[in-house]
Amino acid sequence: PGQRVLLVDDLIATGGTMVAASRLLQRLGANVIEAAAIIDLPDLGGSNAIRENGLPVFTVCKF
Repeated sequence: PGQRVLLVDDLIATGGTMVAASRLLQRLGANVIEAAAIIDLPDLGGSNAIRENGLPVFTVCKF
């Protein structure tokens, strides 16, 4: 409980994995501070979905 967590994934497509992981970690008492990925596929809306769930998003590149 109380741990600060940075979620890291290789790819953001729909955002479902990061949103689900964030919710699970928060239920376990973690403070999820940001989501980060190497690749973002913005046309699929995942990074927006993550932001709508209250997380800042950092990505290295967009395709």
